[in-house]
Amino acid sequence: MIPLSSPLEGVTGSFVTIDRLFNGEGFVLGGGYEYDHGYYDKALDWEENKEHRAYLRIPVTAVEGSIGTRTATLQVGKPFVLKHQYQTGVDHDANIGFLSATVNQFAEPADPDDAVEQKWLRRAQAELNQLEHRFREHSR
Repeated sequence: MIPLSSPLEGVTGSFVTIDRLFNGEGFVLGGGYEYDHGYYDKALDWEENKEHRAYLRIPVTAVEGSIGTRTATLQVGKPFVLKHQYQTGVDHDANIGFLSATVNQFAEPADPDDAVEQKWLRRAQAELNQLEHRFREHSR
């Protein structure tokens, strides 16, 4: 995980506005968000084998209300780049039930802090610059 500096850190706004700005640049609110915090993710390796292992991730915290509700107020946290090296093959040590298997289909990363190559850092900075521009344009 490599943190990136950004003027977006500390920005607050309504969930609807912030979600629209992030979505407009191709970010998605991760499905595992909690009522008080979550992460907007953008895959950086889209032209590769579609496994999406390198991401620009930007945390958000609900300062009022709950994330996902129209009345929530969010604060943007410090962006970072991460890369997951996923396990391949069958996990013979897994012990999950049917219900869990139908909800969580993805293996744990083999190395959640896999080294991030310079090309992903450059792309992450470019994507972050685009998002910052979108926020600036909106605030005018």
